[in-house]
Amino acid sequence: MKKLSIFAAFAALGILGVSCNSADKFPYGKEVIMMTGTSETVLTKLAVGDNPPASYSVTVSATGVVPNDVTVSLKVGDEDALEAYNKSHGSDYVIVPENAYTTSGNTVKIAKETAVSEALTVTLNDFSFIKNGVKYMIPVSIESVTGTSMEVLETSRTVFIRLARTISFYTLDVSSSALSSNFVFADDQKIELQNYTYEIKCYPTNLKHEGAEQLCRLCNFTGAKEERQNMLRFNENGRPWRSLQIVTPSGGDYTTTTLFEEKQWYMLSMVYDGSTYQLYINGEPDATTLTTDEHTAFQRFEIGMSYQGYNTSQLFAGRISEVRIWDYARTPAQIKASLCGTSADSEGLRAYWKFNQESGTTFKDETGHGYDMDWTKSRRAVSGEDLTPTPGCADAIKWVKDAANVCSE
Repeated sequence: MKKLSIFAAFAALGILGVSCNSADKFPYGKEVIMMTGTSETVLTKLAVGDNPPASYSVTVSATGVVPNDVTVSLKVGDEDALEAYNKSHGSDYVIVPENAYTTSGNTVKIAKETAVSEALTVTLNDFSFIKNGVKYMIPVSIESVTGTSMEVLETSRTVFIRLARTISFYTLDVSSSALSSNFVFADDQKIELQNYTYEIKCYPTNLKHEGAEQLCRLCNFTGAKEERQNMLRFNENGRPWRSLQIVTPSGGDYTTTTLFEEKQWYMLSMVYDGSTYQLYINGEPDATTLTTDEHTAFQRFEIGMSYQGYNTSQLFAGRISEVRIWDYARTPAQIKASLCGTSADSEGLRAYWKFNQESGTTFKDETGHGYDMDWTKSRRAVSGEDLTPTPGCADAIKWVKDAANVCSE
């Protein structure tokens, strides 16, 4: 059996962002007990299909061969550990209900002259508790150790089993120029935003080509009079082909360094923290940043380009889903954790349109805050500057579900 040195334990500390100081009671050469695999990451994934069961096995390791049998008691469903994880990572994982899973026991043994224990298996037997947009974990912690003087490495005391699903969904196809229009909310629904995150998930199917009339306008989050907008369009004239331009609330020009591909899903998260405006793409920051005043107010949402005849010439062909308005600056970790969906009652979530309906002409606000968008009541600047009711835009609504509409958590 290959012996793991204390350097492996200290490597775990470094990887997990924990500093070594005099308070760490692991001097050079001392062996420790830890959850297997947590020297690289404390987070692991349990793939959950359409039907139960789903199982995951955990083991405990010593950093050296033990001279006699060692018994380790494990706490499955450690709520305190989950609370600490959420606090340190800014996440909102929910613990799996105890009655939804069974375990093969609550202790494991590291046999004499070995360094890895037998496995404890956690079996998820019931999926009925799972709600779309909610992220679940089963933390498994080392509770106590007998038969050895080895101490537990605190940063590796717990392994967090994250439930991961592959989700199929309906989405709104916005490839028809007849769909492009605005929905303007009532004055008492106006949302003042000093810090915020706007999000939209998009799937371009045709970004046109270089040399063509190539503008593709995706959407606009804006005030009632189109003031202090967050307007998104691909292929702005004079910008690199397949780049995304955002006209920001101050009138600034944010053009991505990232170039986009067709037939890929992208979560676009526009984050303003009070001083810096940053676009995240699937949770990763684009290289461009702005440091101007970008506070805004939301009262109007536009799909495509709806001004006069430009709805055709600036058509964005593709699909959209997961449109959200948050009243604070989301972190990259929070954005990544909600690429497939988020809980409708998440703190700071002011409006949320999943666009995953099978039918209908009203885009439903999942939060229940009253921001449903009935597209038969949409309006467009048809010939002049004033918005004209365009109930016929609802006739172009097309809901799509196919092999492209999948998201893996």
